[in-house]
Amino acid sequence: MQDQPWITCYVTDMLLSYMRESLGCEEKIDYGALFRDVEGIETPADPKGFLADVRNWIPLSVLRELEAQCERISGKKDITYHAAKAYFTPGRKTLPSLFEIIVQVLADVRSALLFVNTWGASQTSYLRLQGFEKPGPDGGLYMLAEFDRGAEPAIGSINLLRGFCEGFPRVYPFIEEIECAEEISQLSIERIVSEFPEFAMTRRDDLIAVHRRGSDRPVIEARRVRLATEIVEPPRDFLELPPETAVVPPRNGRIEVLTPESPSPPGPDSPAARLAYRIVTPGILADGPLTYAFEAGRIYGAPYCRFRITVKERQTGRQEVSIDRLRRDVSKLLFEQLRQTKQAHTRMIRMSMERRQLALENIRLRREVQQEYSFAGLIAQSKRMQELFGQIRSVAETDVTVLIQGETGTGKELIARAIHYNGARRQKPFVAVNCGALSQTLLESELFGHERGAFTGAVGQRKGIFEAADGGTLFLDEIGEIPPSTQVKLLRVLQDGEFQRVGGSETLKVDVRVIAATNQNLPALVEKGAFRQDLYYRLNVFPLSVPPLRERLDDIPLLVSHFIAKAREPTRKSISDVTAAAMALLMSYDWPGNVRELENTVLRMIVSCKTDILDVSDIPSEIRGGDIGTAPASALLKGISRESREMVERRAIEEALRRTEGNVTQAAKLLGVSRATLQNKMKLYGLRQPKA
Repeated sequence: MQDQPWITCYVTDMLLSYMRESLGCEEKIDYGALFRDVEGIETPADPKGFLADVRNWIPLSVLRELEAQCERISGKKDITYHAAKAYFTPGRKTLPSLFEIIVQVLADVRSALLFVNTWGASQTSYLRLQGFEKPGPDGGLYMLAEFDRGAEPAIGSINLLRGFCEGFPRVYPFIEEIECAEEISQLSIERIVSEFPEFAMTRRDDLIAVHRRGSDRPVIEARRVRLATEIVEPPRDFLELPPETAVVPPRNGRIEVLTPESPSPPGPDSPAARLAYRIVTPGILADGPLTYAFEAGRIYGAPYCRFRITVKERQTGRQEVSIDRLRRDVSKLLFEQLRQTKQAHTRMIRMSMERRQLALENIRLRREVQQEYSFAGLIAQSKRMQELFGQIRSVAETDVTVLIQGETGTGKELIARAIHYNGARRQKPFVAVNCGALSQTLLESELFGHERGAFTGAVGQRKGIFEAADGGTLFLDEIGEIPPSTQVKLLRVLQDGEFQRVGGSETLKVDVRVIAATNQNLPALVEKGAFRQDLYYRLNVFPLSVPPLRERLDDIPLLVSHFIAKAREPTRKSISDVTAAAMALLMSYDWPGNVRELENTVLRMIVSCKTDILDVSDIPSEIRGGDIGTAPASALLKGISRESREMVERRAIEEALRRTEGNVTQAAKLLGVSRATLQNKMKLYGLRQPKA
């Protein structure tokens, strides 16, 4: 439950019951809005039923939103008071089992109220309640209530407590009348004013003034006071309060509580635990039909609330309860049950939040993966790659086996993932294995799993990746490296979807889509007898051929820009571009390592770069091939398409003009062309000579 305040659905059930049975307007509640802004909590499938189940727990913010809606719908600012009081009307409904136990065991109001601390501890994670009594004719029953920081009480919170204290004793047949009066309130004036948007509050020294917005004339005024205290002896016939549930922990068998009697002006050394505000100018706040009255002498902003409870009983019908029964049954039965129930619900809430967080994280990661391996994740603009994308789209919509052929580094696994994440199996696992990186025994164990004792080191049963990929896609990279014995087992899986673990006899069945890849010439391997012909045909249902980078040079500028952007975060460098000469040199290289080599080269260039633009000098020497940094870019563009040549040529002209500060003659010399040629090119590309 972390630091968020929580409460049981006893309270929401009270409100919903009152809206339904007394006002007949429960259908106006917007249940979807109650959970909308609650972080880490998923809206229940049936929010109405969830909030009516007293066994459930909710964040306090959900209750506050429900209270606000009920106030607006009913036009009653004290609706929580009426709802809590009406909830215990005799004969209204079958009481929850919790109250049945209380009625049976705590068979007098005094006992129930003096055990009020356990009510707060078992029904909320933020509220401490404490009961005490004062002897004598002017004495009576009292209750203290303290809301934790982070759960600052609202008007509805105080009304709820009053309604509860006046409501539940009505289940006793001998109760004639009961009243719960708030003598000191933890409710702050600022919190009250925040519920009435037409009013504002100002402070000046020890005075608080509430006024209408746009007016300086105060409607309500309160002055800071120092509260007195009184010493009270807790009832000796009840168990001592645990420190964590006490508002005021006992000292030497007594408690010192705040009293509303004789407050005085605060001194310079007045303890904060005794300071509050007393109303000196009464008034009423209103927001449409919703009103709240500040009465003269009322005390707000205290460290905790103090309520006085007056009970009038009938002369007959009371059941006497022995002290021994209270000690035995209450301490060992009722409150232990409540404590365990709270712990159980707390664990359930924590697990629900963790599941919710994991679900959201899983959704986020899935979206990231799908975005990464969607077609936007495959960087290309060349005609050959666009044709390949069309094939990928077509095969992704089916469930057939695919064989991807291409040189090392051309992005075969990236294409396999694109097929998976754009197909019907996208929500299922994608599992990849490099068949050329494992020995025969390890490969079979990796693919099919093994039983205990199948080989040395097999100390237990292990599932293989075919089982792990069930329902999803299995990518077999370097399929040409599989030994003949494993090829036989793989063929059976492709034909029947069946296999056996290494060392096992049980036949297992899976539903897996297989995508294989190789950089070898499989037909040549078939002719040599190194690869089974039937397996080749089984894999080669839909072949995809990935062109090497040297055959799609038009993609290099796009790929370089992508790799520059991708490297900004890990390298902590803000490289913005690459010079035309450097781009021309990158486009003139053969790239035997294909896209993977290009990405590594760009990363090395970024690490070495001392400016914000990559230049020829940043290109590794084995690719640069000597000192050609001054060679014109046009000399390096053999075999490149017209569109790419024009792009590099335009970049080179712009760069030359920038370096020569717009001097066309010097720029032409830098580019190795005549002034007339440069001017024609500038006209062709719409470039103008910069103004001096």
